[in-house]
Amino acid sequence: MRKPILWLALSIAVSSHAVAEPVIQGLYLDQNLGATYNPLGLQLGTKLLYRMPLIREKGILWEPTKIDFGIANALSPAYDFLGAFLDVEPIAIFDVAFTAQFAGYYSGLGYGFHDLAGYGAAFDQQTLASLGSKNTTGYILSAAPTLKFALGSFAFSNTLHFNYFNVDGGGYFYETYANCVLAKSDIEIYNDAYALLSIGAGLMAGLNDSILVVPASGYRSQALQAVGILSKAASGRLSIYAVLTAGLYLEDRYYQYQPRVAGLAGFTSRL
Repeated sequence: MRKPILWLALSIAVSSHAVAEPVIQGLYLDQNLGATYNPLGLQLGTKLLYRMPLIREKGILWEPTKIDFGIANALSPAYDFLGAFLDVEPIAIFDVAFTAQFAGYYSGLGYGFHDLAGYGAAFDQQTLASLGSKNTTGYILSAAPTLKFALGSFAFSNTLHFNYFNVDGGGYFYETYANCVLAKSDIEIYNDAYALLSIGAGLMAGLNDSILVVPASGYRSQALQAVGILSKAASGRLSIYAVLTAGLYLEDRYYQYQPRVAGLAGFTSRL
């Protein structure tokens, strides 16, 4: 469930402990590699962005305010999503991100785009393998507001994501981005909440609650998991991070009460 969605939320968790850090203007490259179990997934994420301060005032609410804009790419064995994004943080406790991406699905590696008969169609891995897949294109529009705060060693963030998909004309399809069924013009909504505690030496630990909803069909999936994060500054321009999560699906069509595991490792460099 929610392979790249999870990785986006994990990156929010990685940065949530730095709520009051001042912004350094410049060009940045962020790249990470993530993998999930239940379902199996692999993704390379890349962002090239320009960052600049938004409000040049002293104080913990204003020093971290910023605007990030640039290009983002998410590459997996099933798809490549490429587009532009804008992330605005007008105050330390809130930010909102907007993304517009071209979506390309390809079947050359045995995955690709799967047509389905309707919202109730099966989408387990055996059924998808028997259906075959194809190449196709479309686009995705996303908006994601985040509320966050830090108090001492404790940090909390909650992100509500709205994704609109428009792909391949009419009908329904298996949405590999979130492991669910969507109409070919449809919206999915998911909420990711993190409660984290800094335990020193760049380590954080806590809990994540992740809920996916498809409003048109009423489909829901929810997972609760433990989170461990390591984030280190390797130099004045380079930081590295790694994240591991493990937990259970509380609600899901195929994975209810089964384990959910994911890992992510990456770096951010000021160029």
